[in-house]
Amino acid sequence: MKPILALLPTMLLALPLGAAECDTTVIFNQKEILIKDSADIVSVSVYEGEKPYTKFYESRFIDGKRQTSWELSESVSFPFSDLITGKKKEKRKRFDPHWSGVGFGFCNGMGNGLRFLNNPNGISLDFSGSFEIFWNFITIYTPIHSNNWGFVTGLGIDWRNYVMNENRYFVKQDGKISIVPCPEGADLDFSRLKTVDLTVPLLVEWQTHKFLHGPIFFSLGPVIGIKTYSSTKTIYKTDGNKVKLFEKNIKPNPINLDIMAQGGYGTFGFYVKLSPFNIMQQSRAPQMRSFSAGVMLHF
Repeated sequence: MKPILALLPTMLLALPLGAAECDTTVIFNQKEILIKDSADIVSVSVYEGEKPYTKFYESRFIDGKRQTSWELSESVSFPFSDLITGKKKEKRKRFDPHWSGVGFGFCNGMGNGLRFLNNPNGISLDFSGSFEIFWNFITIYTPIHSNNWGFVTGLGIDWRNYVMNENRYFVKQDGKISIVPCPEGADLDFSRLKTVDLTVPLLVEWQTHKFLHGPIFFSLGPVIGIKTYSSTKTIYKTDGNKVKLFEKNIKPNPINLDIMAQGGYGTFGFYVKLSPFNIMQQSRAPQMRSFSAGVMLHF
């Protein structure tokens, strides 16, 4: 961009003097430079890309004052940016990352050997009742090869609920999280362990060029989770009375990691995430690694 800007004074001097209106087009370094000169305004616009060209720089000189605007191709995106700016993304052959959006899935706990936990006397989660909701709100990316490969990072918020079944519940005893059976005759409403993470992905994504309504894409890599909140909550009824147990500060691992694989088409994707580390600190809770799978709608 700097070599182009350095040439602009020379191009402006080369314009015919005294002309009421003059348009000059110059092709330089695979970019189209359009200079419009009239009695009141001189404007310089720079375009790039396949036709129709995409403008990414404009400078206007009005009454001796310069007004400059940039329209760079996106490398940082925010959700709903199209609604805020009132502009739709331009359809062109470029890398289109898949991180920003909302997702919903089901989660479970896993132990050693990549097996789900189903201990009749310990952790036995209800897979259909344990769920994950997340909102990825910032994407930062860079293409790394021919607009088919790219590196994707950003920020998101991930909320997970792990729900017990088999009439047992999470409880904090002596500073540790334990799994205990409900009192005899008690009717368990629910018992859940909740975590909220700030997430930072480090994904490598492959995608095709636009196919009908969007690219086919696959991505793989770690997602770092920074715990911002955790708690347990249990409600059960016994002898007609409702008992509510709630605990915060349950000592999860402050930083965790998920290995995420994702694939999809256009704005719709499927994902699977598996953590190689325990959700809770090993000395303060039974062993439980997070597994989740679901769908995602990308912005």
